[in-house]
Amino acid sequence: MNRRTILAMVAVVAVLSAGIGWVAGQRIKSPAEIAADAEPPAASLITVPVEERELSTSVIIRGQIEFDDAAEIPVKPGPSGATIITGVTKAPGDQLLEGEVAIEVASRPLFVLEGELPVFRPLGPGVEGPDVRQLEEALSRLGYSPGTVDDVYDNATEEAVSAFYRAAGYSPNEPTTDELDQLESARQRVRLANESLRSARANANSGGIPESVRLQTEQSVRQSEEGVADAKTQRQRAVTAAVAERDGTVASINNTKVSLASAESRLAGALAGTHPDTGEPPTDDELADLQFDRNDQKARLAELEKFLPVTEAAIAETKLQQDRAVVDAEANWAIAVASRKETYAQYSADNGSAELIRAAETEVRSANEALAKLDSGIGTSFPSNELLFLPQLPREVQLVNVRVGDTPQGSAMTVTGSGLVIRSSVSVADRPLVKEEVEGLMEDSNLGVSVRVRVAFVADSPGGPNAGADRFAIRLEPLDEIPEDAYNQNLRVTLPFESTGGAVLAVPLAALSAGADGSSRVQVERAGGTVETVSVTTGLLARALGLVEVTPIDGGLVAGDRVIVGRNNPTAETDTGSSDSTTDSTTDSTTETESGQEPASGGSSDSTVVEAGG
Repeated sequence: MNRRTILAMVAVVAVLSAGIGWVAGQRIKSPAEIAADAEPPAASLITVPVEERELSTSVIIRGQIEFDDAAEIPVKPGPSGATIITGVTKAPGDQLLEGEVAIEVASRPLFVLEGELPVFRPLGPGVEGPDVRQLEEALSRLGYSPGTVDDVYDNATEEAVSAFYRAAGYSPNEPTTDELDQLESARQRVRLANESLRSARANANSGGIPESVRLQTEQSVRQSEEGVADAKTQRQRAVTAAVAERDGTVASINNTKVSLASAESRLAGALAGTHPDTGEPPTDDELADLQFDRNDQKARLAELEKFLPVTEAAIAETKLQQDRAVVDAEANWAIAVASRKETYAQYSADNGSAELIRAAETEVRSANEALAKLDSGIGTSFPSNELLFLPQLPREVQLVNVRVGDTPQGSAMTVTGSGLVIRSSVSVADRPLVKEEVEGLMEDSNLGVSVRVRVAFVADSPGGPNAGADRFAIRLEPLDEIPEDAYNQNLRVTLPFESTGGAVLAVPLAALSAGADGSSRVQVERAGGTVETVSVTTGLLARALGLVEVTPIDGGLVAGDRVIVGRNNPTAETDTGSSDSTTDSTTDSTTETESGQEPASGGSSDSTVVEAGG
């Protein structure tokens, strides 16, 4: 190894030794340096500004938006008990107006009128009560005058009801043939009673009459009078039958004319080269068939038109014959009355005439009372199965449950009021916080809804159709227009129940601490890093914002001052406690959840939240 090589190796070793020494020197610290590095960094303050704002505390509920006054239109059986649907005039979205037919059952209408009192009986002659007044008020609104609007269903009411039915295209419910016969028999009884009374008085002093003679004479008069009534009844029936036959012939003529026109049209088409059924040129046989059909209809029409005068003549002949029968019956009655008078005149002794007069007077009174009672109950009526009162009209049809031909039971359709209502409920604890006339806000960010609402009703007892057994139903009215997208939706509603009524100083709950005397205080960071303790009184707690109202007792506190809410201390994780820890001196914390008709979004809680806002 030469000298130059040895010098080079020594130089390399020297350089390496110097580098190692420099690195070691950088890593070795003195005890003082090590102690200085072990000291914790200085703690820093966490502060927030004092705010000046209005605070309020609210009840948060869920509100279901619905149409007001939903009602079911029932299927009411007709007179025969049938419930077959023969007419459906409304579809979902249609308006149901007062006086309209909601549904037709067994060819009879179900009219809808406005009124608070439900239908609980048929309304007809002789009926009295507030339901009659309600009917007359509705008829008057619709332009059918019932006379004086009162509680009595009288002749003027009958006429208004008849006009109302006919205007709607339906025949009114007038007296039946049996009812008319009963009425005529009652009138006949009155006539006979009056005649007996007149005879008893006329013969009071004419002498005694043997009982057998009196009975036979009175029977003859009574039978002849009944003969008059029977003759009149038979006349009405016979004329009605003759008119019905004539009307049937007219109907047949009209139908035959329609058939003839069709046959002529078919024949004309065939003669023009096109068979009406095949669309091809007709064969001779097909043409002959069409001509035969046309001729057959013409012949039938000619026969019917020839027969029509016969039916007209039959009506006239029937009227003539029946009029003669009535005249003969009335003549027999007159003869019987005259014979009675002559018979009684033959006796001069008083044979209990006073008793006969009293009996006749009793019969007159009884017959008149029976007639009045019967007459008051017979006439044009409004059956309960053809009338429905709803508290508010018009209504909107929401659902139709029936079709023509159905024989359902229960509801035919569902209708609602035109207005919207918001239904909800509150817990027992929150019932005292919610007051009527309080205004709040209903909102939903997804739907873009923000509508002012007012509490219109708060139940005094829990339960009911719109609330659970342990909740109180409430109803709210919208003060702004609700978008259609929100109909039938369940939205958040905020109802304030306490407020500061204006701007106040507010600090976070974490800024409050308790003094040795139990007073509340805040610590304020001043200029130069100094800290001042300011005693305060607390007011309204706005828990949702984490703010509380404060008023300084001594020392200055204004909006913008920075209050201490904590310290950024690296040793806090190992610190077991502090005498200056922050304490909430006003209330315990709670878990906030919304309450209402339904959970907000898949939740199961139905508790009430008390929330604050500014």
